[in-house]
Amino acid sequence: MFLLIFILVLVVVFSYLPQYSPLISKHISKRLFKITDEELNLRTQVKDLKTQQESISVTDHFAKYFKLQRQIDKLLDNVKGKANARLQKTTMVTMAVKISIHIIHILFMLSLILSYRREPLLVMPAQWFTPLAKLIAFPTGIAGGVGVTFWILACNTVVQKGRRLAGV
Repeated sequence: MFLLIFILVLVVVFSYLPQYSPLISKHISKRLFKITDEELNLRTQVKDLKTQQESISVTDHFAKYFKLQRQIDKLLDNVKGKANARLQKTTMVTMAVKISIHIIHILFMLSLILSYRREPLLVMPAQWFTPLAKLIAFPTGIAGGVGVTFWILACNTVVQKGRRLAGV
C-alpha cells in the first residue's frame, strides 16, 4: 500500500515540477551568474555622466552635451552586452533544469517499473478485472494483480484530468 501512495505522490510531484523550473533556474542563476564589479562600475559611471549631463544646458554647451551623450551611449552598450550574456546563460540554465526534471522523472519511473515488474503492487479478486485482467496485471501476468506500469498510467491519467478540471 505504501508503494501505491509513493508512486501517486511521485506522479503528482513530477507533473507540477516543470511549472516551477523557471523559479528553480532563477535561484541557480543568481548564485552562478552574479553581476560583476566591472558591470557595477559601468552602471555607476553611466549614472555619474547622466547627472553631469543634466547639469549642462543643451543650448549653451551643445558640443559638450553630446560628447557626454556619446560616452553614455557607449557605456550603456557595454552594460547591455554584459546583461545579454548573463541572460543567455540564464536561459541555458532554464533549459537544463527542464531537461533534468524530465530525465529524473523518466529514470524514477523506469527504475520503479524494472524493480517491480515481477510482483503486483496490489492483488484483488480476478473477477473484478475480467475483460482487462492481462492489461491491468502487466508486466506481472498474475490474475487479479495490479502491475506497476498500469498503476503509473492510472495515476498519470488521474493527475492530468484533475489538473484540467482545476484549470492548472
